[in-house]
Amino acid sequence: MTYLFSKRLLINLAVVAAAVGANAFVAYTQICGQRAADERTLRSMSVKQDLDAWRETLEGGLAALGRFEASGAIEPADAATHRAVELGRLEASLQARFSAEPHLIDRLGRLVPASRVLQRGVDTALARAAQPGLDTSRAWAAVEYTRLATQLDAFDSGLTAMRQDEDRALEAALNESAKATQVAMLFLFVTTLAGSGLLIYTFGVRETAAREKIRVVRALRRNDERFRGLFDAHPVPMYIFDRETLRFLAVNGAAVQQYGYSETEFLAMTIRAIRPVAEIARLESHLQRSDIVPSSGRVMAGVWRHRRKDGSPVSADISYHALSFSGRPAFFVLADDVTEQINAEAEAQRSNQMLETVIDNIPQRIFWKDRESRYLGCNMAFARDAGLAWPEQVIGKTDFDMPWHEFAPDMLAHDEEVMASSVPKMNFEVDLVLDGVHRTTVTSKLPFTDGDGSVIGVLGSYTDVTERKRSDLALRLQSRALDASVNAILITGPAETGNLIEYVNPAFKRITGYDPAEVLGQDCRLLQRDDRDQEGVAAIRQGLAANREVSAVLRNYRKDGALFWNQLFIAPVPNADGQTTHHIGIINDVTELIRYQEQLEYQANYDSLTRLPNRNLLRDRLQHALIAAQRRDRGVAVVFIDLDGFKNVNDSLGHSVGDRLLGVVAERLARCARASDTVARHGGDEFVIVMTDTIDEQFLIAWMERVRALISEPIWLDGTELYVGCSLGASLFPQDGHDAETLMKKADLAMYRAKDMGRNTFQFFQPEMNANASARMNLERRLRRALRDGEFLLHYQPQVDIASGRIVGMEALVRWLDPEVGLVSPASFIPVAEESGLIGPLSEWVLYEACRQNMTWQDEGLPPARVSVNLSARQFEQRDIAVLVKQVLAQTGLEPKYLELELTESTIMRNAEDAVTMLTELHALGIGLAIDDFGTGYSSLSYLKRFPVDRLKIDRSFVSDIGASSDDEAITSAIIALAHSLKLQVIAEGVETSAQLDFLRERACDEMQGFYFAKPMPQEAVPALLRQGAAVLSVET
Repeated sequence: MTYLFSKRLLINLAVVAAAVGANAFVAYTQICGQRAADERTLRSMSVKQDLDAWRETLEGGLAALGRFEASGAIEPADAATHRAVELGRLEASLQARFSAEPHLIDRLGRLVPASRVLQRGVDTALARAAQPGLDTSRAWAAVEYTRLATQLDAFDSGLTAMRQDEDRALEAALNESAKATQVAMLFLFVTTLAGSGLLIYTFGVRETAAREKIRVVRALRRNDERFRGLFDAHPVPMYIFDRETLRFLAVNGAAVQQYGYSETEFLAMTIRAIRPVAEIARLESHLQRSDIVPSSGRVMAGVWRHRRKDGSPVSADISYHALSFSGRPAFFVLADDVTEQINAEAEAQRSNQMLETVIDNIPQRIFWKDRESRYLGCNMAFARDAGLAWPEQVIGKTDFDMPWHEFAPDMLAHDEEVMASSVPKMNFEVDLVLDGVHRTTVTSKLPFTDGDGSVIGVLGSYTDVTERKRSDLALRLQSRALDASVNAILITGPAETGNLIEYVNPAFKRITGYDPAEVLGQDCRLLQRDDRDQEGVAAIRQGLAANREVSAVLRNYRKDGALFWNQLFIAPVPNADGQTTHHIGIINDVTELIRYQEQLEYQANYDSLTRLPNRNLLRDRLQHALIAAQRRDRGVAVVFIDLDGFKNVNDSLGHSVGDRLLGVVAERLARCARASDTVARHGGDEFVIVMTDTIDEQFLIAWMERVRALISEPIWLDGTELYVGCSLGASLFPQDGHDAETLMKKADLAMYRAKDMGRNTFQFFQPEMNANASARMNLERRLRRALRDGEFLLHYQPQVDIASGRIVGMEALVRWLDPEVGLVSPASFIPVAEESGLIGPLSEWVLYEACRQNMTWQDEGLPPARVSVNLSARQFEQRDIAVLVKQVLAQTGLEPKYLELELTESTIMRNAEDAVTMLTELHALGIGLAIDDFGTGYSSLSYLKRFPVDRLKIDRSFVSDIGASSDDEAITSAIIALAHSLKLQVIAEGVETSAQLDFLRERACDEMQGFYFAKPMPQEAVPALLRQGAAVLSVET
């Protein structure tokens, strides 16, 4: 490519341009400097003119005042206005001129106020002079003129200072312009001098470069001729290609011979032409990488597949390096033909792979060792036994490094024997234990020799025969197992007449009674006899037809005709082609199991105590009765019966007597039922009767009355006459429901209504009972919410010492403040809490809150008093009640002596022996114990003497009739006397009149509580009552 300008010419032009530019720069600088100096001089003159005009304007006003003082001449009326306008213009003009000079703006800012003060003074004086008849004397004008003249002098001093500042600024600007001119001239001189030197240097370099270029061209021509001779004569194929076009630029003779193209053909081709299509993408990728990461030296590109002119492939080992050829970027490539070498290596590799594949896939384990018994190699099967991932990992190891290292000495001895004798040791067994598993191998070892026949090691192989030996042993064991099996086993073979028995084991005779000789060759169905119409037989036929395993329970008959239940299992035995040749049958005598299952079925459906249907069978029969009733349009009645008074019998006489009583009741109910009815025990002391084909309610009423009367008759057990009643509830199909669950539920509701109405009666279901049940469920739901949200609170009723009138305690009574209905009576929610199980957490809350509140009162300095807490039966029956009380006392800090727990007689007597233990544990804590509602239960005096209680609490039912019932008075007197004889205190509850109090005081009753002293009160009212102590009671008494 020929350039328009040479480098040297460009340098010369640059020097000339620099010189011209320097001259232009100097001229421009001088012109600009002179222009700036002229402008600055003109601005300075304008400023001085404005300053002079400013002073003259102010001095003109003062002169007008002087004329007035001298001659009385008055200034024209508009002169002051013209003066003000002129002064404003001058101030604005000066501010604009000084805008770039802050110090002058600042000085101007100090002169402007003085100018305006002077202006106002002049204007004021002249305005006074213009007023007619104000003062004929002008003496004041002289005074004012003098004062204003003084101000004008001060102002004039400021103007003089400003003129001086302006002169100095003008002088500095002129000096700066002169300096800039000097610098420009200096720059012009230096530029001219440098340009001249550069031109001289350029001409010298040009001459030197021309001589050097001629020398280089001559050397390159000689080197090119030498390179071309070496390139063409070199035995390795070489070529040069253009990096951009990929076209061949030069090829040597070896390349022409290797590829079959002439040099002319090569030069018309690109390097893509000698590559197969599959290699083009690889070539493009390689070239892209070489562009991204260029290399300065030789690059080994590896072996590439090329294509000759005749299409035959050639493998070339490619190396190259970058160069410049005829001024273009190119690559010099060596393409050594390695086709034969690669083919030979591939053939050797294939042979080795085939040998390794054969060795690795034969089942025998193969290995070879050196003379020191170090492993030189093995196959894959051996490596797996040795716990190795690859055979190469065995190299250098010995038997001492293998999993069988415990047996290494024996193996080493075998190796030494073979190498010493040069005689093979063939097919000998070796027993090993690997990972706790016994292994047996058949091993062979041969001497390993080199080409000269010298022994250099051992070549060995072994076969693991562990599974084969185990199979042999398994066959022997299976044969023995057949003979020793407790189940009868037979093998049958197909025949035209059926499946004939070919083998039976000894157990067959024991189970069936048939000797093997009697059944061999017989049809296997001989055990069924004529009883072949069975479900199990059909299942077996289907299994045999489908050629699969099948199992069924059949009725079979022994040789003597006795029936036995046979759980028969049949499995087909196929041959190698998958065709069934035999069947194996296993006979398992399950007669006892069938009987046991029947017994279990009976137990699952019948009550073991009364032998009546239980609730499972009841539900099933009721559902069947409803289905039949719907189909025949008949009625069904469900009667729910619960015994009244049974719990007292159970608690007082024991469970054994209670169980016998239930048996008698069951017999009586069965006598009342028809054959089509179902009498079932639902659980506990509850019974259910399902009556089918009911006629009307009158018939059912008469039947229930008969049942009630029969149950109420006395029952004699062990010489004891017992009485129980029953409450009955009835629901009818279809009036009250169409499914078993609904009818049972509604009969249960009716039974509970009968109990609520006084027991020992009967009730039919009424729709409002559902509402009552829903109300109870709603109450239970609200109770749970109340426990969660803390809606309960405690009221406290004082307990008073009768003798002293002193308050000695408080009974904590739970109340419920329901946000929906307000305060709820305990009589409404306590029974529901007991039935739903919520009484436990509720009682725990009452216990904790009562103790906490009592401790709070004591911390406030109130007189200490015990707090009594009622303990529910459910909570008392918990074995850890003492632990709970101990925890509550520890959490609240209340001393044990200020806590008393109240338990009812019935609660304690449910299990008197356990009650003694639990009461002892509670008493050991130091708390007080009281028996509540004493006299209403069934206390045993022998147990009462053993109970570690502190006081008895007379039930309010006895106290309320004092003065009206001599019986209640006698009972109350007896309770007080009994308690005192047992050294127990007595507290009477429900005291409401003075007559009741007097009666109790006369009989030395210790304490009382009731409305006579105070009703239950919220905790806020207790402190005041505790402070006044016994005042109220003393007044009343």
